[in-house]
Amino acid sequence: MMKKTIFNLFLLTTLSLIVSCSGNSPESAAKAFLKKMHKADFEGAKEYATTDTKSLLTTMESFGAGDKILDDSKEQGSLSIKVVDTQVDGDSAVCKVELSYSNSDKVDNQTLKLIKKDGKWLVSMGKEDTKKEDNKKE
Repeated sequence: MMKKTIFNLFLLTTLSLIVSCSGNSPESAAKAFLKKMHKADFEGAKEYATTDTKSLLTTMESFGAGDKILDDSKEQGSLSIKVVDTQVDGDSAVCKVELSYSNSDKVDNQTLKLIKKDGKWLVSMGKEDTKKEDNKKE
């Protein structure tokens, strides 16, 4: 009986480690961040964001960007995220992703910078990144 309990505890611990480690990659952090943003879940997105990115999200939220994001999301339909390339260099990474939507044939390409801090991958965006996006739209 004791051996079975110890074995079950060992198995549970091993599975927990596998699950927690598999979710700690630049790709999983990028996907989680983008999914939260698609739902205008700024607080949820902040869990996958650097301090500067959190500040940017707070600013976006204060300007009412959530309503626009939700309107766009409703129009576009459900989101599908495909990571097409990831370059890791020590504690920094760049993920190139394709975003596709159920109500559209259009595919959006995005590049996210990530930084590993305290063992966790976080999306790193600053004001300069949003300016680049604005320039691409013009």
